Amino acid sequence: MGFFDSISKAFSNEEYSAPPEGVKATARHILVKDVSQVDLVKNELGSGASFAQVAKSFSTCPSGSTGGSLGSFPPGRMVPEFDKVIFNPDTVVGELVGPVQTKFGYHLIVVDKRTGV
Repeated sequence: MGFFDSISKAFSNEEYSAPPEGVKATARHILVKDVSQVDLVKNELGSGASFAQVAKSFSTCPSGSTGGSLGSFPPGRMVPEFDKVIFNPDTVVGELVGPVQTKFGYHLIVVDKRTGV
């Protein structure tokens, strides 16, 4: 590659462009220990209570104090049952999913954003 070729590629970003955005998701959840609490949480959400408020009231996960927010994360950071739902292309962004049972209990999940899938 000649000098001119390397300069022209730099300006066209063919060689120096940013890497593509990786696979990540942003999600919230409410974790309860007993499956009998799932209907109670769903009823609260169905009656118009905000997800954040219900998470603060019912979730046993430390994320409950921040409205259930888990932030942004790649596959493999959460338990497999959770990842399977979060990164499934059939899971509709913005819709409540669950209960999803893991070793921690029962999760009601909302995927807020998913990239790279």
